[in-house]
Amino acid sequence: MTRVLIADGQLSIRQRLRQMLERNRDVQVVGEASDASSTSIVTRQLKPDILLIDLGLCQQSVPLDLDVGGSAPQRTIVMLAAIDKRSIVEAFRLGAQGILPKTAAPAMWGKTIRRVMDGQYCFENGSVAVLLEAFRASFALQNSFAQQEYGLTAREMEIVAKIAAGNSNRQVGQQFSICERTVKHHLTNIFDKVGVSSRLELALFAVKHRLVAAEPAVRQPLEEEKDFPRRYGSGAAAAGIF
Repeated sequence: MTRVLIADGQLSIRQRLRQMLERNRDVQVVGEASDASSTSIVTRQLKPDILLIDLGLCQQSVPLDLDVGGSAPQRTIVMLAAIDKRSIVEAFRLGAQGILPKTAAPAMWGKTIRRVMDGQYCFENGSVAVLLEAFRASFALQNSFAQQEYGLTAREMEIVAKIAAGNSNRQVGQQFSICERTVKHHLTNIFDKVGVSSRLELALFAVKHRLVAAEPAVRQPLEEEKDFPRRYGSGAAAAGIF
């Protein structure tokens, strides 16, 4: 049974969501909150598995920490009044594992809760394209921070930006004048360093940690990159992630 806390400023929305969610046998609505302050208090008290929260509550003058002292919900799903770049990016910056418009079909709510509880990112289909497009110029590229924090090289930072912008391995290789095998090797290293297992997770990680911005300038391949195919061969790529 997944325990859910609903946080929204409108009583009518909370009631509608409760009715929809309780139609799912594996979902239990354990409480409701109407503002940021009460959300933090009730979250600490009830320790729900899922916090289903309106983005507007996260942006109130009273700070709302979605990671409250180790007692935060295991997962957070943010509800949006409208699907737009700024709202989607802000939701993921706040730590959302799922995003849903308030107008989503009833079946989507239970599906999203189950997928998020399984450790997946889940959001309404229209959000994907909007999110990836928003990556291009939303945040400043923080090379020095990323290199210190995650051990990413300058080339790896460039590849992260390209992947977040929606480029395929072939397109990345063409822009940097390196082969696809070398791109795959870079991605394998990047995945290991930041702890993700797919291109989508990498893109979400990049926006959450402000690693991407406008696309970086193309430069010539590094000497060590030219030697990747001979040194690592086709087995350098991680299975199923490219």
